[in-house]
Amino acid sequence: MNSFRDIIIIGAGPAGLAAAVTAAEYGLDVLVLDEQPSIGGQIYRNIESASDLTVSILGSDYSQGLELVKKFRSSRAEYLGNAIVWRIDSNGNICLSRQGQSKEINARHILIATGAMERPVPFAGWTLPGVMSVGAADANFKSSNMLPEGPVVLAGSGPLLLSTAGHLVGCGVDVAAVLDTTVPGNFLSCLPAVPKALRRPDYLLKGLGMIMDLQRSGIRHVRGVNAYQAHGTDRLDHVSFKASSESDSLAAGVLLVHEGIVPRCDLTRQVGLDHLWDPVQRCWYPHTTTFGRTELKTIHVAGDGAFVHGGVAAQLKGYLAALDIAASLKALPRHQKNGAARRIKQGLYRELAPRPFVDALYQPRPKLYRFEPDTLVCRCESVTAGDIHQALAEGCRDPNEIKTMTRCGMGQCQGRMCGSALAEITADYMKLEPDGLKPLSIRSPVRNIALAELAELQLLEASDP
Repeated sequence: MNSFRDIIIIGAGPAGLAAAVTAAEYGLDVLVLDEQPSIGGQIYRNIESASDLTVSILGSDYSQGLELVKKFRSSRAEYLGNAIVWRIDSNGNICLSRQGQSKEINARHILIATGAMERPVPFAGWTLPGVMSVGAADANFKSSNMLPEGPVVLAGSGPLLLSTAGHLVGCGVDVAAVLDTTVPGNFLSCLPAVPKALRRPDYLLKGLGMIMDLQRSGIRHVRGVNAYQAHGTDRLDHVSFKASSESDSLAAGVLLVHEGIVPRCDLTRQVGLDHLWDPVQRCWYPHTTTFGRTELKTIHVAGDGAFVHGGVAAQLKGYLAALDIAASLKALPRHQKNGAARRIKQGLYRELAPRPFVDALYQPRPKLYRFEPDTLVCRCESVTAGDIHQALAEGCRDPNEIKTMTRCGMGQCQGRMCGSALAEITADYMKLEPDGLKPLSIRSPVRNIALAELAELQLLEASDP
């Protein structure tokens, strides 16, 4: 494999594939790296090998990815799967692990298109076998038509929760209940965004259709849920919840949770990009232009990793980033870039029209990160909410200080699962917003690699071919 490229794209989802197709069209040497064995990312996972059942259940939101994948396969871009990127540098160097060996490669330009992740929210019993995220269930179905065995309880908030409930019902899964944590008062806060959202009536009708389908299914749909817990000894056997109007306990073999989607920022943090705080969705995201440009001239970010806007928007952002990179590498005249970008921007603005409404409607509920002292926050290092509060009581005022004191965030996930909870607990204690705190430091390797592999790392002799 050639170790020096024009562009290396990290992520083979909608944004990464779209960018690769576009950059290759302008004659650039493109390499796409992805952790998964097949292309498509989470949204179009396993799209090339999907069964007819999978495609029929998931519908056009999933099947439309096949056209993009075919374009990528017919392009000159190269794909390398099972490639885990664990370090990137502003000079274009990338360290990756594949098949137990790590090596360093270089690109004139890097595009980070690693997408988003489900917001990790600890709760009592979340580590029990039988408790998993909605996204994990979605990945299992796309990859192997694997379905959870009922009774299944879904808990949380957001469009993905509703669509997954519909898919499970359509597959004949025994769904016991949907525990909806969406705050009823959010409907008032999203009213200012309604006029803009009405530019996409099809989008709004689609969301309304998911709610109506759930009602027609006869599945118990509990609204206004403000807390839920998983119970069991060796594995999950029931779920309890509290809502504004009722409290109850439900027998369950599987609990699927989903509290929204946030940008995946481990690599953007590691390379040192500036990040901004979104007070509505309560998440960090890298500071980029419409073209995905960052303050580092060799680094672009595109797709949901820049801000969560959905699969179609991610694809459009990938096209824009590739145009900008091609222009910066002199493969495309600037005036041609602007002309090609105009139509793409129009499509992107149309896709973004309903997003402020959706983000306001499904914003995280208050007290989402208020835990009982014995709630496990960092499962890697067995750190509880009580341990974090103890560190705060002893004078720690920075998430990194608490990390040093308690080891919260030092485990295998490098804080990906507990970092947001740690920041929210600290900010709540200090009566601040998380953007008033220094975020957890992210250092390479951002993924787990063996010391032996690190010792045998194949370094480049120079950063230029």
